[in-house]
Amino acid sequence: MLGPDPLLPLPPQLDQLLVIRRWLELLLARVDERIAAVRTFEAEKTRRRPAPEPPEWWVEYGIGARRTPERAHGPGPAGACRMTSRGRPSTAEGVRELLLTAPSVLACPLCRPDSKLGLLDR
Repeated sequence: MLGPDPLLPLPPQLDQLLVIRRWLELLLARVDERIAAVRTFEAEKTRRRPAPEPPEWWVEYGIGARRTPERAHGPGPAGACRMTSRGRPSTAEGVRELLLTAPSVLACPLCRPDSKLGLLDR
């Protein structure tokens, strides 16, 4: 005969142990159903999450091996400039520095980041 278990006292009779085992199986099935429902809900919530806002400032890079910066974009009249998607996000300070220091970098003629940064007032 087995001694008493101080953590989980169980009855010594086989039929009572089988009933407890069946009850635990049913409880585990309910927990598994709830886990599946929560996972489905969270997956739908993730799909419904709005897309992140596009960056306001953008540096367009050329194609080829060198991939040097070619054009700077900024916030246009309807938000971020949609002139190109080839490039990388930047900050206003980064665009300002590029426009001031790199003579090959042009300001986008549609969104006019040089005007927004006050570079034309100089």
